[in-house]
Amino acid sequence: MSQEPWTEDVADEDLVGEQIKVSALGTTVWVLSLDGSTVGRFDKRFGMDVHTSVEQQMAGASQCLHCTHERAGPAEWLEFCSLIDQHFDIKVPHDLIKFD
Repeated sequence: MSQEPWTEDVADEDLVGEQIKVSALGTTVWVLSLDGSTVGRFDKRFGMDVHTSVEQQMAGASQCLHCTHERAGPAEWLEFCSLIDQHFDIKVPHDLIKFD
């Protein structure tokens, strides 16, 4: 039986209809849109992906809004949170990812 790569849902009134998932290690966050597609992924090792939703892509939008493919630190995490808020009006709590 496969286990989901995330362990916890984040409940917040600002996230009505959307979901945020956090990996068991606390190093990766996924953001899901209303249509269920993954519109954001942040990972300390692999950077960030901020994408349009599948619904938007089916209507002709390109996939990538902002993508990096390198290690990410606190500044990139805050940028990711800001981009998700800007593009999807989803407030990602800043304390979901811890940096030493």
